[in-house]
Amino acid sequence: MFIVFFALWVLLNGRWTTEIGVFGVVLAAVLYAFVCAFFGWRPKKDLALLRRLGQLCRYGALLIKEIVSANVAVMRRILSPGAEVEPQLVRFTTPLKSEAARVALADSITLTPGTITCSLENGEYVVHCLDKEMMSGLTDGAFVQALCAMEQEEKKEDRA
Repeated sequence: MFIVFFALWVLLNGRWTTEIGVFGVVLAAVLYAFVCAFFGWRPKKDLALLRRLGQLCRYGALLIKEIVSANVAVMRRILSPGAEVEPQLVRFTTPLKSEAARVALADSITLTPGTITCSLENGEYVVHCLDKEMMSGLTDGAFVQALCAMEQEEKKEDRA
């Protein structure tokens, strides 16, 4: 987290001088201490995030790929003359255990064109799909599989 704070400081300044660097280190240290004191952040969480950085990057790449392919599907549907659209409201549950993974799935579904997560309560999702074809993959698609794999890795790390 310290490195993120420092990198943001440098990026937002738009240039590098020794004075900006020194002030950035001090500011990043103060912010890091604040986050540790009041938000329960611990250096162990930084290490866990670094270990999961590869998984997070792969999930981000998967999300971008799905957004692009969904954009193409929606554009094809819009530009097809006489295409019939059959909106659907879908209810489903997933094997995801953590609240963070459930929210990440809900956000990923909403970010993907043609689908909107209407509600997430007690692990049950209600998703509005632009068309019947967009329902496929919601319950056991790539997002769910990737998030389940991330949860399993997190459990392994917690046991170790």
